[in-house]
Amino acid sequence: MDNASVDRGIHFFRNERGWEFRSYAELAGQAGRVAAFLVGQGARPGDVVSLLLSEVEDFVPAFLGTMLAGLTPSPIASPVTFQGVGNYSNHVADIVRTAGSALLLADAELAEVAREAARLSGRGRTLVLGDLSELPDAPLVRRPEPAVALLQFTSGSSGTPKGVQVSPENLAGNVRAIHGWLGITPEDSCSSWLPMYHDMGLVGTFLGSVVAQIDLWLMTPLEFIRSPLRWIEAHGSNGVTVTTAPNFGYAYAARRVRPDDLAGMDFSRWRVAMNGAERIVPKAASDFAALLGPHGFRAEAFAPCYGLAESTLAVTGVRPGTGARAIRLTGGLRTGEPVQVIEQGTLGDPLPEDGPAWLTSCGAAVPGAIVDVVDEEGAALPDGTFGEIRVRGTSVALGYRSLQEGASSNFTPDGLHTGDSGFLLDGELYVVGRVGDSLKIRGRRVHAEDVEAGLTAVPGVPVGRCAVALGGSEQAHRAVLLVEAAGDHWLAPALGVLRSVLDGSVEVTVVRVQRGGIPRTSSGKPRRRLIWRQFQDGEVGGDVLHGELAAVGQPG
Repeated sequence: MDNASVDRGIHFFRNERGWEFRSYAELAGQAGRVAAFLVGQGARPGDVVSLLLSEVEDFVPAFLGTMLAGLTPSPIASPVTFQGVGNYSNHVADIVRTAGSALLLADAELAEVAREAARLSGRGRTLVLGDLSELPDAPLVRRPEPAVALLQFTSGSSGTPKGVQVSPENLAGNVRAIHGWLGITPEDSCSSWLPMYHDMGLVGTFLGSVVAQIDLWLMTPLEFIRSPLRWIEAHGSNGVTVTTAPNFGYAYAARRVRPDDLAGMDFSRWRVAMNGAERIVPKAASDFAALLGPHGFRAEAFAPCYGLAESTLAVTGVRPGTGARAIRLTGGLRTGEPVQVIEQGTLGDPLPEDGPAWLTSCGAAVPGAIVDVVDEEGAALPDGTFGEIRVRGTSVALGYRSLQEGASSNFTPDGLHTGDSGFLLDGELYVVGRVGDSLKIRGRRVHAEDVEAGLTAVPGVPVGRCAVALGGSEQAHRAVLLVEAAGDHWLAPALGVLRSVLDGSVEVTVVRVQRGGIPRTSSGKPRRRLIWRQFQDGEVGGDVLHGELAAVGQPG
């Protein structure tokens, strides 16, 4: 953070106290003190430092200070998404063991968890980060960059989290690519409520803002859930121009914020609203645009994107201001065969909800990325053909850290095989879902995301509160649906959706679970492989409303 700005910096949300500003110059000073602290505690160049910090205002200087000291930061998810301290300690221990962490830097709140994780893993020494103002001042001396600038763990939606080794060149190249795609200028500012341990929040908003030295208005996910209006207010009252959120965030804000809450706000400067990390449901965007449109928000600000930790973050994105295309397909999706478009629209406009689910363009490749679609043998497929998404370019990471023996890797000599299926159409990427969370039924590929998208239209099935796991064998396909909802009035229409999207030959089980009963990753995605294993073992907790729990063999 050489030549850090004294006028630009981070606005930390403080609930009833509003926003508290810290300049990049002040944060650079704090980062220097953290770096000196780590070096003074014996940290050696290239050591991995696991970060367990519950407060975002401590995480920022801790992360930057770790980098400044020539160490490799490895952020770990907060305990909010875990059921019980024991589960969280075991999760941290698994990550520390895989990372080979030399140090665990924790605050007082998580210090005991860090110590227990170090004990369980047999790795690392716990350091407690106290009041930053009490650390001695130290000269801002940058040590050489390590070979791995960032060790970021995948969310684990399709299995055990893996440590992705991101080089300094990967990180710098991806931040440059994001700036180029979005056209970031000194006149911009950014908002975020995404978790700092996740690639979208860490690389896309935090590091992107720090490198560009633009103001960042920063909330935590919990603060957003409590008051989505404050996030919107950053744009409508403070003129923030850029943000990013998953589909859930736009849908949640559109439900919770009332038109009267927006009185006096002006969103005409809001030029970028990135949308990624999960399947985009056009209704969420149209509801959001309808709410804010009377106050100057333009649907052309929506910039759907696709990325993954294995490629540092960004891979493709719709250029802001151009409008994102949404399409509907007819027929089944078969690897190596062309897709057939029957209807088109624009994200943010009201689109018909009956019929097949909409797919939204995630745009063209960002600068430095090469994206194509391949068949099951790895051969490149032509534009408009369904297959697996492959990525190459400057942002593709170095590989995984300490894979278990026999575990498969997405990194191959011919590129990063993402495990996501989709197609390119007129050079723009459409993502359908995870290959591992799909079934091949009579030659066509059906994804869990397709089923969940169809269920969003069922009254009584809350958005984001259902999850589908698919599996079985070639002889017996099975689907299990978990729904966090009251009553059973939604059951009949939900079964209708399942039968229409799947096939009459697929055996269906529907389980009503309590709120919070769907296992989720650290980034909030359903852990479908875990749901499937629990289903096989008859351990899905809840009320079985249709079908039965039974062991049915390995996932398809």
